[in-house]
Amino acid sequence: MSKYLLPCECGKGVAVDIKQAGQQLACECGKLLEVPTLRGVRELEPVLDSTSSIPKRADWDRSRGMIFAGSLLLFVVGASLCFVGYQGLRTAPNITREDEKESFEMSIDEMSLEETYATWQAVRKHGLGPRGQNIFVNIREFRAGRQSMLTFGIALCVIGALGGIGSAVGIRKTPR
Repeated sequence: MSKYLLPCECGKGVAVDIKQAGQQLACECGKLLEVPTLRGVRELEPVLDSTSSIPKRADWDRSRGMIFAGSLLLFVVGASLCFVGYQGLRTAPNITREDEKESFEMSIDEMSLEETYATWQAVRKHGLGPRGQNIFVNIREFRAGRQSMLTFGIALCVIGALGGIGSAVGIRKTPR
């Protein structure tokens, strides 16, 4: 229960609690002191209990606020990266080398005899030409990038959450 310090003219004081509101107590000097009303007791200076063994939560100071704000920023950036990475993985098709090979073979099988001959003549006359970008390779690279983004975002979220919780629940350092 909370105790409050009722000051005396001698410079000392008497520890009182709310139950003693309205009573008269004697100071060590012998003077009778009138304990104020319930509201008045709560306006007195609280007495610090030195027997408490429970560590107190630390007061917010500038450094803890900065740590909390930085952790919150890390969490928000991580959540954004997770969202973008997940949406990219959800929208991009999952293409394997077997799918690529099957698609190529299907495109050749669907060509007519004339289209096959014209393609062969163009390759014979002009060569294969410059190497172009393969759409299947591009999709695989895109998915790998989004997977990395998702993993990095999850790591930032975990670090941000731990930092925020640590700064909010941290134990006060006792001065030596």
